[in-house]
Amino acid sequence: MSIYSTSDNYKADAFVLPLFEEETLSKDMNVLDETFGGAISRALELKDFEGKKLQTAFLYTGNKETPRVLLIGLGKKKDLSVRMWKQAIGASVVALQGKKYTALSLYISGDITSKFGTKKIARQTVLAAGLASYAFDEYKSEKDARVVEMKSLAFLNITGSEKRAWQSGMEDGEKMSDAINETRRLANTPPTIMTPVFLAKAAQKIGKLFPSIKVSVLGKAEAKKLGMGCFLGVAQGSALPPQFIVMEYMGGKKTEKPTVLVGKGITFDSGGLSLKPSAYMTDMKFDMLGAATVLGTVRAAAALGLKKNIVALMPACENMPGGESYRPDDILVNMEGKTVEIGNTDAEGRLILCDALSYAKKYQPKEVIDFATLTGACMVALGNERSGLFSQEETMIEKLMKSSEETGEQLWRLPLGEEYTEAIKSEVADVANVGDVGGRGYAGASTAAAFLEFFTKNVETGESAYPWAHIDLSCSYYGGKGKPWIRHGANGFGIETMIEYLA
Repeated sequence: MSIYSTSDNYKADAFVLPLFEEETLSKDMNVLDETFGGAISRALELKDFEGKKLQTAFLYTGNKETPRVLLIGLGKKKDLSVRMWKQAIGASVVALQGKKYTALSLYISGDITSKFGTKKIARQTVLAAGLASYAFDEYKSEKDARVVEMKSLAFLNITGSEKRAWQSGMEDGEKMSDAINETRRLANTPPTIMTPVFLAKAAQKIGKLFPSIKVSVLGKAEAKKLGMGCFLGVAQGSALPPQFIVMEYMGGKKTEKPTVLVGKGITFDSGGLSLKPSAYMTDMKFDMLGAATVLGTVRAAAALGLKKNIVALMPACENMPGGESYRPDDILVNMEGKTVEIGNTDAEGRLILCDALSYAKKYQPKEVIDFATLTGACMVALGNERSGLFSQEETMIEKLMKSSEETGEQLWRLPLGEEYTEAIKSEVADVANVGDVGGRGYAGASTAAAFLEFFTKNVETGESAYPWAHIDLSCSYYGGKGKPWIRHGANGFGIETMIEYLA
């Protein structure tokens, strides 16, 4: 049973009222204010609350049915975006859960529904609330230390003519938040548990939950038979067996070529023999977020019943030091016979992806998009609020950028080009797994993307085998205490953008 509903009754542990900067109370809001003993108007008159972006004011109403009101600022009306709205909703939920309140109600202004459309804003509101309410705290032994579960969220001021669209959007938002929170849960799971086999079993469970998804898993023997020398080269240092996970959702016409999504699934990255310093090894459980992202996208597509054909490829393994680890100066052979000189075993993600990009060709895809926590260089360039987007396909770039804007996620285009392609050429193999432009390790995100691009081409002709884009996930998790609108750990970035893109 859903915890979300529309209501004319504002009874709740706490009532959330989003307000713009310098906003005057509408007629409906004045009625609310009177019900709450004038608490809202007093806060505005005293300028204790001015509606600035994410500003909050907590009011006590004296009303037994709704004893508390949380005012949340939206900033200036002209600047409101989907991203800003979702942050305000998320921040409200996080703040009220922090006070142990479980029954919430939220006022939806007509300005909001008219700006974004009823169904869209319903979907985004439920999605923001669902993502904000999630906490990875199941390993806390004291129950009181865990975040309380939100039991109900009622939406007020939804008129009769809007209710059907709101209900539809609300249902879609809940399906999306379920898929994204599953992705976050997998990524947050400790690496002792989140092994390649565990990830494969998680994909198989989703296949059982949604019969429209076919899941198959290639083990070490099958990968060896296919000649996946780069994938297996990375995996050979770990005691844990690698898994090449394939999820197929064919919701479109049989004649329609599929979109293939490729996700990096390094379940823990020590750096291999090119061992990371200890400070940089923390959070390396998140190195499978590319795989988790494409898994979550397929789950969401099935839940929403998208009429699209989608294939997800997830090479999953650990990158560990050991007696059998691959080494700097090794030459690994990709499944198409392309050779790679190893300059650094910590540049492993591109190696497992290159076999997946070659494997994708068997589907004769409409397009291929890969997701990977690929380079620290991208995070240095963009921080952790945007992810890097690479492609030579202008149509894909334009559509992906627009999709990210529609959902409130943020992509930023970074360059591909001749200088980056030249930088990865090897004297002893076809390409090297590391390269730089300028001699000091510069342009690491672009040279990594150029490496992947090499494997999207036909062996015989050197021409592109399919339209391709690469997303370097530099904003896929938050450290510390997270953000005011979402808690720390994996944040599920990319799934919303992909669903918007596919739909």
